Amino acid sequence: MSKIKIAFDKRSSNTTKDNKYPLVLRLSHKRKTRDIPFNIHLREDQYNFETKKITGILNAVKHTKRTLKIYSNVDLWVDEHEGEIKNWDIARLKREIEQRFFNIAPSRTILSYGAVYLNRLRLEKRFSTADSYEDALKLLVKFKKSLKGQDDTEKIKTLYEIKDGKMQCLDEFKDWDMEIKAMDYGFVRDFKAYMSNRYESKNTPNIYLRSLQAIMNDAGNTFEDLSNHKPLSKIKKKSHANAPSPLDLDDIDRIRNLRLKPDTPIWHNHNYMLFMFNNMGMNFFDIGLIKRFQFEDNRIKYFRKKTHYEGDYFNINQNDEALEIINHYLNGQKPDDYLFPIIPNGTTPERLHLVNKARVKSFNKYAAQIAKLAGVTKKITTYTMRDTWTNIGLDMGIDIRKISSGLGHSSVQVTEKHYSQSISEKILDEINAKITGHS
Repeated sequence: MSKIKIAFDKRSSNTTKDNKYPLVLRLSHKRKTRDIPFNIHLREDQYNFETKKITGILNAVKHTKRTLKIYSNVDLWVDEHEGEIKNWDIARLKREIEQRFFNIAPSRTILSYGAVYLNRLRLEKRFSTADSYEDALKLLVKFKKSLKGQDDTEKIKTLYEIKDGKMQCLDEFKDWDMEIKAMDYGFVRDFKAYMSNRYESKNTPNIYLRSLQAIMNDAGNTFEDLSNHKPLSKIKKKSHANAPSPLDLDDIDRIRNLRLKPDTPIWHNHNYMLFMFNNMGMNFFDIGLIKRFQFEDNRIKYFRKKTHYEGDYFNINQNDEALEIINHYLNGQKPDDYLFPIIPNGTTPERLHLVNKARVKSFNKYAAQIAKLAGVTKKITTYTMRDTWTNIGLDMGIDIRKISSGLGHSSVQVTEKHYSQSISEKILDEINAKITGHS
């Protein structure tokens, strides 16, 4: 049972030079105690614990009424909510009392404001972005744990719960929260070093830092006192282009010629792989989202999931190989059913990206098996067919502007950035051949 009382905080760190102590409301809950200060310092003879009266200071009667009123209100509230409070930890009990009876507003912390920001993203149905940003906050919690010498390898499923229609930080993580203003340049630099040591990819720390910066920038736009707090502005977060590892036409032919047992998982993923290649390197998620009504007159019509906000619409004529694959899956689906058995019908928008992540992992596993069976030494992932389609097109001398359009890039510059290494190599090979007179 939770108990409260008025007491002195007699710790030496809080005692004044003239031997005055802070008067506090002391909470006892689950064998733990916490103090909430009344912001009054008194000598021992200036407070009567039996009558709860304050004497010997300016406005003593006013202070007595205030402390007694808070005590009485908290005592009554604790009794009335005993059943609910017994499930809380003491940190939550303290926060609830501070906010309800001491008018202490929630602190401007990264996890609490992260809940506000992520809740907004989910209302906008940007679930994948929200999950990505939460991953950055999860890693921040792990970093804080590592600073305290605690286990930072345990998987964190989620930091938040939905309560009364809003996201709230779970109690178990509130002790790892921190004021946004406490995240200074030195802290975020150490955080980046921690991530760089944890991940092989140079891009991963930068992705998480950009996510944190988005949350902090939004907090700065909301709270004037945070508007100039930009510790991440001096930290380099530039993306590093990943060198594509495309297949060549011989590799594609070897994959095409594989004979696999129909209706097995590896057979389905073999179909998806070839369908991606035949549709300009279509994204795996986009394949999963294609519905029956989007296939008409031998054409697939769809908006690219990653850039649908920009209006990226495709209307692709299906070649014989793609049509053969599609015909495997035409089984009287309703117009709004998914064409391919990647995402189950009825999957909620909140779960779409989670299901896709699981299917991508499965695809990559079977892609490795397919590569081995076909004698392809290069690693195949969901991105490989996109890189392969692009690279073969560049080899054929197709105008990069047309390739850029097929990829759904916002500009040729984006294509050049992603495939700069391949483009540079081809240009240099062509120049070298002309100069040396050898093709």
